Amino acid sequence: MFTQIYLKRFFLYSLMLCSSLLLVGCGKSNAEDKQRAHITVTVTHDGAPVTEAELRLMMDGKGEGAMGVLNEAGQTELSDVVLGSYTVTVTPPEGTPDNPAPKKDYPNIPQKYRSMKDTSLKADVKAGVNELTFDLKE
Repeated sequence: MFTQIYLKRFFLYSLMLCSSLLLVGCGKSNAEDKQRAHITVTVTHDGAPVTEAELRLMMDGKGEGAMGVLNEAGQTELSDVVLGSYTVTVTPPEGTPDNPAPKKDYPNIPQKYRSMKDTSLKADVKAGVNELTFDLKE
């Protein structure tokens, strides 16, 4: 009888140990291991800064992305962007429910740059500091 109790305990403890070791191996995701970089992006339209816009980068098929709001110099800085090739869009500001963006045409953002399927803008983010410039043309 004592042997059965010890066997049951041994089996239970062994099962708990194996489960713990398995969970420890699953604790760290690959997302934390990805190399990242800092990027500065400047967007102009016919040489003038685009000051009211949002810039989005989306890595094709990987689910990685980044987003920034352009300032008065037409620039945005993004930190911790995963290294790789991105499709870039520039869209009018969306605002927030508490502070909606003004409803206007934004002629300095041509339609073809507002959609992931239509844009021709691409960015390759490499290790180190990246400075990207895009001039939006009709």
